[in-house]
Amino acid sequence: MNGRLPWHVSVMVAEVMDALKPGPGRVLVDATVGDGGHAMAWLEAGGTVVGIDRDGAAIHRTSRRLSSWHDRVRLVHGCLSTLCDLAPGDPAPDGVLMDLGTSRTQIEDPERGFSYQSDGPLDMRMDRSAGVAVAALLRGVSVATLSGWLETLGDVPHARRVARSILHCGPPETSAELIAAVEHVAPPRLRIKYLSCVFQALRIVANDELNELRQGLLASIDLLRPGGRIAVLTYHSGEERAVRAIFRREQGQCVCPPGLPVCSCTPRTRIRAIEKGRRPATAEVAANPRARSARLWVSERTDVQ
Repeated sequence: MNGRLPWHVSVMVAEVMDALKPGPGRVLVDATVGDGGHAMAWLEAGGTVVGIDRDGAAIHRTSRRLSSWHDRVRLVHGCLSTLCDLAPGDPAPDGVLMDLGTSRTQIEDPERGFSYQSDGPLDMRMDRSAGVAVAALLRGVSVATLSGWLETLGDVPHARRVARSILHCGPPETSAELIAAVEHVAPPRLRIKYLSCVFQALRIVANDELNELRQGLLASIDLLRPGGRIAVLTYHSGEERAVRAIFRREQGQCVCPPGLPVCSCTPRTRIRAIEKGRRPATAEVAANPRARSARLWVSERTDVQ
């Protein structure tokens, strides 16, 4: 990773802090700490941070960025699904934050394979010490399975045609080969849309992101003290659906598919909604176009642990 690259610009920092209410002695579990932008704002308000990330490179960068607060920061390499094992249960945290998606520093590193704007190994793993890279996943996948991923996780137009193109000449090993395969079938005016949707879908598969998110949300609610809050920043419809479903169930609402004679989702009232998909301010989007797809979801723990 090129250390000269600028830090990732965190999204909706003021709105997140306003929702989670930092202050002296208050504990935040930043479950996707990334480059530490939100964590820094919490620390500047006098709080304590447990920062978790599955990207070991992010942990290394953030340890340097937050070194001035070393006595109030603990950084841990890990993923959302093991949150209860990584974060403290005593004292229970006052806030949990999940800022989903990829960071600028990940996207701009061609060796990670996240971006269609540069060439490099087709990897896309958040944790390069675990899991299977996208190139390896594509070697053993069928057109039907790949088109399903593209359609359900990326909303890719004409997903089956795109899947056939990707696998037609042998699975791609580099970002450039994947880009060429997509461009072969994408209308020129929709090139960026096709590429962004394909890369998103494959990144989600490689990192099992939606399953990780669901497990992490439930673990976060388990961790929170009564009155504590969880804030989640989502960036695409799949993340939004997962957050809405978990939050609605934990607010006591049934989330079963319509038509089921008996509820099977076991809703329970543990949280109440504070924010439901708040958008970033116009000025922030103008200054940081990457913020345009962000949505903020906040809920508060209400029951007694």
